[in-house]
Amino acid sequence: MNTALIDILQSGWIGMLLRGAGMTIFISLCGIALGMAIGIAGAAAKIGGSWPVRGLVGLYTLIVRSVPELLIIYLLFFGTVQPAADLADYLAWDELMSSAFPMLIGILAIGLISGSYSVEVFRGAFKAIDPGQIEAARAFGMSRAQCLRRITLPQLLWYALPGANNVWQNALKDTALISLVGLVELMRAAVLGAAATREPMTLYLLAGALYFLIGLFSQGLFVLAERRYGHGMRRAAA
Repeated sequence: MNTALIDILQSGWIGMLLRGAGMTIFISLCGIALGMAIGIAGAAAKIGGSWPVRGLVGLYTLIVRSVPELLIIYLLFFGTVQPAADLADYLAWDELMSSAFPMLIGILAIGLISGSYSVEVFRGAFKAIDPGQIEAARAFGMSRAQCLRRITLPQLLWYALPGANNVWQNALKDTALISLVGLVELMRAAVLGAAATREPMTLYLLAGALYFLIGLFSQGLFVLAERRYGHGMRRAAA
């Protein structure tokens, strides 16, 4: 084990794993941001939208949550790769196509997957907000925009934090599936390193350790966010 680790260090694969971890974090952050936007919009539509809009949002969440994540990634990739390649060839963007296209597919896939779960997370958060607070704010002369900024959004994000934490952790793990369409993230870097060094156990253990550290750090951030932004709400509830 020690000899294998020394060989991996000398051959530079630790740096490759760290770059892959950076790509994993980037894809996860961009995907979860897209997913949260979808979740907030979908939750608002399910609560206050017309029945056709509610039906479309319900159909979206049902389909995405029922289909395997890998199949969604394959459908997005193979369904758009030829038009994207034709466009890149026309614009002479071949290099950009090979590097950016898998990344964009990864962000879109993670966004759609996490968004389907975020809809229910934010729907529950919306329902947890006391409507009397909105009525009181409007009675004091606040506009809809002021109510949204000062009352709805702060409470919405706080109530959604526990569920958003679960969605984030799942999105972080789902990025490993993007390696199958050519994106060099953490899992892909480990696979390439295992093939090059013939030390799969060591490379996969190192990748697992990096996933664990990323998950542990992000878990700590969510806990700190809940403690910091929940003080005022707990005092109000008391």
